[in-house]
Amino acid sequence: MRLPLIGLLLFSQLSFAQEAATVSLKNDREGKSFFENPAKVSRALRDFKGEELLEIYQNSIKGVEGSKLCAFDVNKSMSDALLKKSRRFDAYEGVLLYLRSKDQFDDVVVKILLDARKVSTTTIDLPKSEDQLRKPSDKVKLAEMVKTVGTFKERFLKNACYDDAYRNLLGEIRKVGDVTDVELEGLFVEAAKKKVINTETYLLLERARLNEISTNGLTLKSYYQKMTSLRLHKPLRDATERSDFITEKALKTKVSHRIQLYANYSDLQIMLMADVVKRLRTRLEAKKVTISIFGEDEEVEIITLEPMERFRLAIKLLRKDMALLATNTYFNGRTPGYMDLISASYETSLIPATELKELGGLEEIWNPAKTFWEKASVWIRTFSSVATVAIPAPYGFIPALVLVVIEATVGKGADTQPDNTVLF
Repeated sequence: MRLPLIGLLLFSQLSFAQEAATVSLKNDREGKSFFENPAKVSRALRDFKGEELLEIYQNSIKGVEGSKLCAFDVNKSMSDALLKKSRRFDAYEGVLLYLRSKDQFDDVVVKILLDARKVSTTTIDLPKSEDQLRKPSDKVKLAEMVKTVGTFKERFLKNACYDDAYRNLLGEIRKVGDVTDVELEGLFVEAAKKKVINTETYLLLERARLNEISTNGLTLKSYYQKMTSLRLHKPLRDATERSDFITEKALKTKVSHRIQLYANYSDLQIMLMADVVKRLRTRLEAKKVTISIFGEDEEVEIITLEPMERFRLAIKLLRKDMALLATNTYFNGRTPGYMDLISASYETSLIPATELKELGGLEEIWNPAKTFWEKASVWIRTFSSVATVAIPAPYGFIPALVLVVIEATVGKGADTQPDNTVLF
């Protein structure tokens, strides 16, 4: 499987490089916004008409290639245009939320632009206290690092987005020697004292360090690249389909399910996760599952599995697929969670929005601390109220999936006796 995936990746990158000059970030998956705030939108619309905001945004990305997309550039272009028309305007977040309400982009883009805005507006207290600073102790390496910092604007920032430029700079610094975050702080001050960088450049570097932008892998360019690749290889079944559930807050995070999906996984990983659910669905909806036993020259016995045997076989195969994902080269030992798989399936149109909320609502039954009957009660509550989802006879994907999940996640008690009347 590795060679086809490598080819797919190369093809995705080639397609991305050859895309049309003007990009589109229009929302095509999300319903109600995770960031919805009518008050902030109203504040933005006090100074500007909606048509003006749409024009300012369109001008900010006009003629920009996907490979040149930069959240900091988009923010600056829009901020400059807004302030040119209204010097006291201070409702930038409201502008982004208004544009999101008009589907000019989705919540992932809102998050990226807001994070970039936060970096650009971070206040730096100057001057730094010299006795609290630490620099790399090796003077030869320190001098080489200072020299590298001095090339930031011309060598790194001139032809790259701010976040990419900073990451590239850190890569070059660490080729000289290991450096901690505290030592980076001292290094940037040292470069400013030596006058190899001016105050403007120093502030750029220190804001990037304080906001840890080198650890944030999701940029406007990378998001556009992932989404373009997915739409190319997994075209949407219905481009008008929207889901409110995908924009709800993911458990133990501060972001939505969809933002978390794109922040944590590549386009190839998302497709691989969707394939796991696709195989699971195929197995659960199969009309018949059999085991064939062959002698030397002929089939000697066919065993047809009963419904619960099929469920348990699906459990074993699901566990196997999940384990294989963790060992896959493209996951580096990381095992995706249940909602990661479901989110990936919706993103690739495998699961429609009508089913997504019902499936997502089953997250509770994946809690390993819950007993079988606690999880079963979730199943009963959920499917006693499901009226909008068509469940084909005789089993259906959604209720069958719940049984699989319950069986897959409930630990066997000490008093559980094996049932020798079933195969699985």
